[in-house]
Amino acid sequence: PVADISTDPNDYIYPRTFGKNAEETATYIKTVVETMKKNNIGSALKHFPGYGSNLDTHSGVSIDNRSYESFISNDFIPFKAGIDAGADSILVSHNIISSIDETLPASLSKDVHNIIRNELGFNGVIMTDDLQMSAIKEYIGEVNSAIFAVNAGNDLIISSDYKVQIPTVIEAVKNGDIKEEIIDRAVLRVLKLKLRLDIIKE
Repeated sequence: PVADISTDPNDYIYPRTFGKNAEETATYIKTVVETMKKNNIGSALKHFPGYGSNLDTHSGVSIDNRSYESFISNDFIPFKAGIDAGADSILVSHNIISSIDETLPASLSKDVHNIIRNELGFNGVIMTDDLQMSAIKEYIGEVNSAIFAVNAGNDLIISSDYKVQIPTVIEAVKNGDIKEEIIDRAVLRVLKLKLRLDIIKE
């Protein structure tokens, strides 16, 4: 379910949202996650930390200059509702959130991932949005983005260019740019999710 909040039809993200305020969106997210869970469907809350009125990151870099307090009092509310309802995963956007990390897109930022883990208490799978999107390719390049994504704390990488990025990650582990224990923690989270969804058996 899309946990972004937008009540303005002019926003890029509006057609994909519930179109209501934080509280109503949170109720919607809670209901959808609980229903998916009952039906053994994996859920992914997106696009953390909340898209707002930002530009389309499929086509370019987007910088969000809202205060961190505005995220706490508004955008985080549906995500927290989804987490409390038992959401399996969270997808992180490519927006640059200047009040959290003014140098890296959220999907590649350790600071953003620390908020998900430490402030919101989420222990499930965290994933990137597609690293092939222009917001990433233009800003950091498609090769290094996978290394940044893993080191930031993503357990899954969405990538249309996996033939480049899988070998890049493997090489980064071999040369020490990515610590093996980071991969191990990510794999355990993914395996736990697959077990819960009966994708694999014990």
